[in-house]
Amino acid sequence: MPLNILRDMIHGTLPWDRLCVLPEASDADRRSADRAVAALQEILDEHVDPRAVDAGRPLDDALVRALADAGFLAMLLPREDGGLGLSEHGAFRVYETAAAHSPAVSMMLAGHNSLGPSTYLPTLPDGPLRDLLARHLAEGSLSAIASTEPEGAANTGRTAVARRSADGTGHLLSGDKVFITNGSRARLLAVTATIEESGQVGLFFVEAPAPGFEVVAEHEFMGLHGAPTAHIRMTDVFVPDGHMVSAHEQWRTASPFAELHTLARVYLISAPSMALARRSLAWARDWVATRRVDGKELGSYEAVQCMIAASAADVYAMDSAVRWALARQGTEAPLWERDALKNITSMGAWRVTDRTVSLLGAQGYESARGKAARGVPDLPAEQAQRDVRGLRVGGGVDFNLDRVLAARLLATHYRGEQPGATGPVTPGTTALSAANQGHLAQVERDVRRLADACRALTATLPPAELLARQETLITVNRIVTELFSQAVVLARTASADAAAPLAQDLADVHCDASQGRLAGLWDRLARDVPAAYPRLAQAWMDGESAGLLHI
Repeated sequence: MPLNILRDMIHGTLPWDRLCVLPEASDADRRSADRAVAALQEILDEHVDPRAVDAGRPLDDALVRALADAGFLAMLLPREDGGLGLSEHGAFRVYETAAAHSPAVSMMLAGHNSLGPSTYLPTLPDGPLRDLLARHLAEGSLSAIASTEPEGAANTGRTAVARRSADGTGHLLSGDKVFITNGSRARLLAVTATIEESGQVGLFFVEAPAPGFEVVAEHEFMGLHGAPTAHIRMTDVFVPDGHMVSAHEQWRTASPFAELHTLARVYLISAPSMALARRSLAWARDWVATRRVDGKELGSYEAVQCMIAASAADVYAMDSAVRWALARQGTEAPLWERDALKNITSMGAWRVTDRTVSLLGAQGYESARGKAARGVPDLPAEQAQRDVRGLRVGGGVDFNLDRVLAARLLATHYRGEQPGATGPVTPGTTALSAANQGHLAQVERDVRRLADACRALTATLPPAELLARQETLITVNRIVTELFSQAVVLARTASADAAAPLAQDLADVHCDASQGRLAGLWDRLARDVPAAYPRLAQAWMDGESAGLLHI
């Protein structure tokens, strides 16, 4: 059974004994990942100029062929089936390596591997769909999933429609899809559409090019340049019955959608977030080490030290959460904690890149191309911040994902669920420094405080009314993810990294900063949204306040 640490925490229990147990990767897994990382780096060095990609050069076909020939289009499949046989964390390391070179490559690989043929093949029976996916896998085709629509990704239904063909052998798909990773390069696309005769959402596999299939345009994002992300349009695109996955009324939470989307979000968003945070931290160190202000080393100033320490601790926390969430696979995979990784990593990376831009001053805001033109170190901090801002939006915009995850957590209170059994915290704390033992005790108190607040909310408000209080939901999820990140950092420090003094300081700094963020969140949770907010928003939307805000 999968662990559900977040559910336990929102019910007032800190499952310390389960947090401290992290399955060890086998030597074979580590060696496989090491080989894959080294092989990928060689391909990237040969085929990808990251500055040219950021300037607008598309990823070329030779890169895709090299990736396919080396097995990178089937990373999780066993070697005997043509894959690399990587574990989920091993694959994450590959995506992170790609993103450190060029986020566009990481997104292309993640979009294909996490939602492409190799994802579905292990669970499909023999038949036309399995044959279709196996053929595209053997041919090295890029793939994509096409779900987001112009009307918005958060809508429950899908406006793309699948209507029965006149001969009864399949469906005709019509509708637009936007922000589709690999959309302009994919030869196989998994498309979500509402089935006209049932009203349920099905997953249809479309081969491209095809009659009625059109790539409208590639998206030109503020960052994440070079990724082949596109707007596509379908007009009566025929899909035979054998090339679809059965429909679901609750398609977002039904297999295979939920599990696939959860892991895909980790690969598409968390891996590049991790890579860009690590690189930004290194750039900050390299820059600060060369600078003096009024004859004094820049790194000796208190404010600079606090910024460097906070960024280092953020990277440690992000890495701790990723390791913990990906250590267990299959039926033991902690899906809710994997969902939480998106905001933990993208928001952590945003803090790190933002500090790095500030530490570099004007040279952080200047593009790498501009710096290179005048002969100064061309650290691409400005690009990293642009890219990370896109990652906060991708995979579900941060605030809305907070709302969705909190609704799921609070539903467990309405259902009367109870936390799992857990052992006491105290025996596992002896490896922690005194400061970190204090932080752990505070996490325990805050977990109980959060559970009390959630019980009060669900006891006094019916579900529909609580769901309408979106700011409350957002705040609840931000509190629980702050507490989870502190808990996994302390658990890692108390076990694997216990002997390293630097780990104790990393944990101390992260928990101190996290508790500072929590102070504002607790205050927000205790207050209703003042009536002036919706009143002002509505007045502005109605045009009533234009005279006050316009010159």
